[in-house]
Amino acid sequence: MDAGDWRIFEEFAADFLAVEYPSLRTMAATRGDKGRDGQLYTPEEQPTDMVQYSVTPDWKAKIAHTLKRLAENFSEIRRLIYATNQEIGPAADDLVMSTLRDKGVMVDIRDASWFLERRETHPQRANASESLCEKVVDPLLRKERISEQVGLALTDQEARLGLLHLSLQNQDEASEKGLTRESFESLTLSALHDTSPGNLLTREQIHERVSSFLPAGHEQQVDAQVDSALLRLSGKKGRIKHHKSEGKFCLAHDERSRLQEKTAEFVQSEQFLEKQLVEAVAFYGGSVREQDEGKVGAELRASLEWLLLKRGEAFAEAVRTGEMNHADKEGIEQLLRDEPVKKSHRLAANTVADALVHVLDNPAEEIKAHLRRLADGYTLFSFLRQTPDVQKVVVNLFSEGDFWVDTSVVLPMIAETLIEDPSQRHYTTIFKAAADAGIRLFVTDGILEEVERHLNRCLQFSRTEVRLWNGAVPFLYAAYTLSGRARAGFVEWLENFRGSVRPVEDVRIYLEEELLIHQKNLTEEAGSAPIGLRSAVQEVWNEAHEKRRRQRESEWDPVITQRLVAHDVETTVGVIQLRNRGASSPMGHKYWLVTLDKVAFRLKWELSRRLDEAPSSPVLSPDFLSQFLRLGPLRTAIEREQRINLPLLVDVSKYDYLPKSLVELADTLRGQLAGKSERLVRRGIRDSLDKMRTEEGIEAAGGLKAAEERIMTLLQRETGPLGS
Repeated sequence: MDAGDWRIFEEFAADFLAVEYPSLRTMAATRGDKGRDGQLYTPEEQPTDMVQYSVTPDWKAKIAHTLKRLAENFSEIRRLIYATNQEIGPAADDLVMSTLRDKGVMVDIRDASWFLERRETHPQRANASESLCEKVVDPLLRKERISEQVGLALTDQEARLGLLHLSLQNQDEASEKGLTRESFESLTLSALHDTSPGNLLTREQIHERVSSFLPAGHEQQVDAQVDSALLRLSGKKGRIKHHKSEGKFCLAHDERSRLQEKTAEFVQSEQFLEKQLVEAVAFYGGSVREQDEGKVGAELRASLEWLLLKRGEAFAEAVRTGEMNHADKEGIEQLLRDEPVKKSHRLAANTVADALVHVLDNPAEEIKAHLRRLADGYTLFSFLRQTPDVQKVVVNLFSEGDFWVDTSVVLPMIAETLIEDPSQRHYTTIFKAAADAGIRLFVTDGILEEVERHLNRCLQFSRTEVRLWNGAVPFLYAAYTLSGRARAGFVEWLENFRGSVRPVEDVRIYLEEELLIHQKNLTEEAGSAPIGLRSAVQEVWNEAHEKRRRQRESEWDPVITQRLVAHDVETTVGVIQLRNRGASSPMGHKYWLVTLDKVAFRLKWELSRRLDEAPSSPVLSPDFLSQFLRLGPLRTAIEREQRINLPLLVDVSKYDYLPKSLVELADTLRGQLAGKSERLVRRGIRDSLDKMRTEEGIEAAGGLKAAEERIMTLLQRETGPLGS
């Protein structure tokens, strides 16, 4: 509400306060109210309690002005009740205390939270809330208005409303009804979005609206599904009213109320999402003027929804073909360049990509559920664009399986033990949910060896003076440094995964006991493969590792290279051979290799260049696995809490490259901050290093002194002056 809504807010607030103060009298008048909108009636000559209603954002100035006017006109004022639609909370504590001390007037603030918390405490307040919604909220939720605010990646109004209703499905509870049935109920409700007893739709009109959302050529099937949805939804105490005498339909009153409430929450979440996106852009160095934040936030949300649409389409296509890719930042940047609607903000594509990945990887708690529903809505939308029978497609997805996990996925799971909040351990959540759903997880001896060798390399790095180290900072040590922890504690942390006597065996035991990943080789299966297939796969991996060798010449060992090639050949060829034992649909295979390796995702294309008939890709992305677990036939087997925490997109690229200068900086600051709270020091170092990685380097950030000042500021913000 803004300045134009002051009269509506005054009536609403007066109804609320009258429950508590029956003697409240409204005093606003065209000839002037002497500084008050209302007062509590007393028989005395001079009133002592005044009321001010206000929708102005500058509440401090408004209160100061009101107190001044009241002091000029009334001498016995003891209390000012300030009713506002603004969110104030503890921000007014100092003003309340100083006014009481200096003027002897108690300022009693009734802000947005006060009204929200009491809306159901009295019938008069409930009626006032309902009346306010009818005047202010309902017009914003009409079909034309709401379709301007949702589904920004889509152009058609019906499609946008369809997406809204698909997203509003309660995905927190895994339903046994089936996705086709759920989807058509959502689309039918979407077609009836703006209906009421005074605005009815015929069955044919509903058919037409739903059909416009779906591919041509399935009209009979669509009509049958809509008719079934209408029958279910209009049953006893149904969500739809069937006016049989007219043969028309509309939403039931309770459904209209529920829809308006859920839609309002949806739009509010979208606004919060826009704010988080603007903040993320600023974090990654993008500049947005304060007056442009609203417009830029909407454009960034449109880009995020474009990404979700493209990921949904890729998921639906992968189900059809069995081929998939992994959403890395390079691919996201390209998607953003392909957006059909050009943006006015002129932010660099890499900055926007960083911001989108950051929000999807680590969303604020307030929008986590909203983003998940939005992503699933776009995925269902993409399925429905291909076929009305979503359930038939999903049934063909794997419902059990044996999955091999490679080093590129195991290392991030180890890195996630550095994250204190278990719900933020995304890879761990995905694979624990997979295990809960009955999927068996394996690693080969080769993968165990690679993981142990990486841990050993991290150990060597921790014992070497940074400037003398030859090569890049190892992945897990980079994760350890970016968590803000001390170098002195690295060896102790490492002992969680490996000891010094039988390190490979220690890694095996850790993966089995903590992550339910067991050891199982594929040497026999890989060895039984046709020589042509095995040779072609070996050639692909040889070329890939040779390219990597040229990029990191100083730290490459040809013997190690051959072992890495052998490990990759064993897993990829081994899984392909296991699949040959039984035919399956493209995504119905029981055997998969879960990886983040870009070469693995190009394997089908690379093999098609070398073989007359290339096998289907054995590779599964963790992001796609998460999506399968949320929407596929396994979803009902996963505990609700794990299903809710399944991530939309996981970013581990921040560990891929960490300048050695930042490791030295962290070590230096550790020494200077000795004696301070470990928790706060760790947080300060972590947040500062994370920020510096987004800039041009230490020099561009102002050098060591600027870094030290930044961390000191963070610590003081948490605890006050460090010397106190």
